[in-house]
Amino acid sequence: MELWLVEGEAKLVNPSNVVQHIVVWLCDMPEPDEYDFYIKEIVYSFDSRWKYRDIASRHRLPYENITIMQSQQNLPILKVFLDIYVDDFGTYRNVYHSLGGVYLQIGNMPSTLRKQLKNHFLIGFVPFGANFNDFIKPIVQDIKSLENGRVMQTLYGDAWVIGGIGCVTADLPQGNDLAAVKRHGANHGCRTCNVSNDQYTDPNYNYIKNARFQQQTNERIAEIESQHLRMDQDRLATKYGLIKPGPLNDLKWNQHLQTPQDAYHSMAGKARTLLEVTFNIFNTNGENDFLEYWKRIEKPSHWSRMPNPLRHRQSFMFSDVLRLAMLMPFILQRFLESCHIKTDALNNWHKNSGIRRNLVASKLCACWAIEAKALKLAFSTTMTENTYQELQETLKKEREILIQVSIIYATKWFH
Repeated sequence: MELWLVEGEAKLVNPSNVVQHIVVWLCDMPEPDEYDFYIKEIVYSFDSRWKYRDIASRHRLPYENITIMQSQQNLPILKVFLDIYVDDFGTYRNVYHSLGGVYLQIGNMPSTLRKQLKNHFLIGFVPFGANFNDFIKPIVQDIKSLENGRVMQTLYGDAWVIGGIGCVTADLPQGNDLAAVKRHGANHGCRTCNVSNDQYTDPNYNYIKNARFQQQTNERIAEIESQHLRMDQDRLATKYGLIKPGPLNDLKWNQHLQTPQDAYHSMAGKARTLLEVTFNIFNTNGENDFLEYWKRIEKPSHWSRMPNPLRHRQSFMFSDVLRLAMLMPFILQRFLESCHIKTDALNNWHKNSGIRRNLVASKLCACWAIEAKALKLAFSTTMTENTYQELQETLKKEREILIQVSIIYATKWFH
């Protein structure tokens, strides 16, 4: 008898309510000798509509690919969740000399402990010009040893400790490198799905059905490596948007699920790009009036003084960008009119989006209001189910209005 696998909210079942066990064959796995039911398709919700896809297009569960080594001494088992953070940063504020920082946290810790600086462990720095893969190889060997398990002494006696990578957080370029995906400027430069450049602004693109799945990526990498000619390898690598896997590929992990998009960099980077778009459409009157209201607007007393955002925004750190983003809706609401915007920008908006010239200012103000709300929700100190739902709805609105506002610059940073 056929069943369907439904993606959605997790349903927790009390073991005492289990009547009997059944054997279900997922048809993308080897067929067992005996089974009660089989599943060929997945039912899921996309854009408030129910859809289905083949069972092969799924993220496999860790236990399907990972075998846990058991202790030979009947010791208590401790499982460790490793959270690695990778980021390049400028050593100086205004002169960018890239230095790569690699940090480690124990994911088993509660949130209150993970926030404490003493529980952030520095693995090391990758000097400018050095190869990250060479740097991380010794760390990978240690993690592989931990994956196999080892006896460790704890406060409560000896224990069998096993662990592995639970999450690798990185900025967009580094994250793509770790996931063996081409950089975001490539035709297929998303490490989460297979979207192409010309589909970035398509609101109907099904990123769930077209997600990157580990088993699919492994097959494609094997296909690339099986080619004898370098030209054929490059052609397939471009087609699939993949690069040669790094040392982390030797570990037991899913490079697409366990290398999430870093919220801080993605949200702040998006705000920075929107600032650039906004300031570039101001004419001289717009710049002068913006500076006037920027100087006069009320700011929290504990904020450090920021320089002129029109002239020095390229030197802004992300913290400066986020603070300015919080003020933008209030500043624009107080002065912005169509007469402050360049004529060619008004004409392009009307031509490409159908936005009337006298409505452009209000559309831009609305865009910044949604952007500020999205930032506020994304960086809330506490998150509830309602907060997540509100954030999801706000991000959807943000995506729609950003496409309208930025269409004249053909920017591709909404995905």
